Amino acid sequence: MADQPKPPSVEEVFNRNLDDLLTERGLEHRDLLDLLEAAEYTPNAPATVLLNDAVAMAAVLGVSPWQLLAPADGEAVSITPGIESEGRLARLWLRALAPLRNEDNADFFRAAPLEDLDADLVAEHWVWGERIRTTGLTLALNDAVDRQDVEEVRILSELASRLLNQQALERADRRVPRPVSAPELETAVTRATRFRRQVVPRLAGRKTQNR
Repeated sequence: MADQPKPPSVEEVFNRNLDDLLTERGLEHRDLLDLLEAAEYTPNAPATVLLNDAVAMAAVLGVSPWQLLAPADGEAVSITPGIESEGRLARLWLRALAPLRNEDNADFFRAAPLEDLDADLVAEHWVWGERIRTTGLTLALNDAVDRQDVEEVRILSELASRLLNQQALERADRRVPRPVSAPELETAVTRATRFRRQVVPRLAGRKTQNR
């Protein structure tokens, strides 16, 4: 039985995505260097894309760094020689929406910034997600028609029909889990409330003594 080919590395995915994006824009690598120089950035080592270089390239090309790092749909990627991931999970991980490995759950969620814990700000993220979906779908559908890509037009038209169908949107919305109760969170809030009741009066007393 032949060995399964190794998935591409993150660097290989980045280089391929970058080449595809440059081709789509009608740009050569020299043009990219010109854009970087116009942004007052000079790559440290032309033969190796460093993290600073990757972020700078994404900035001058008008995309997000994760869009250059993300593998294609259905494609696996080698994060390291010992850690492989299927494409969908890798994209969620790069967007800080899911841990890469189950054993990383606690560390992943502890690293969440406060804005990801604030319901109002999370709602703002949702608005941006909807804007990306609608605008991205509009541009992709128009581009597919311009290219006369019949299969792509069919796929995108089906997605657009679901987006414009109120009943389909409501069915999709019902699939979003919204737990009525979160017992672990409620327990944590109770513990925090007990802690504050014990500590705050003690700290107030210390301040009074120091006056």
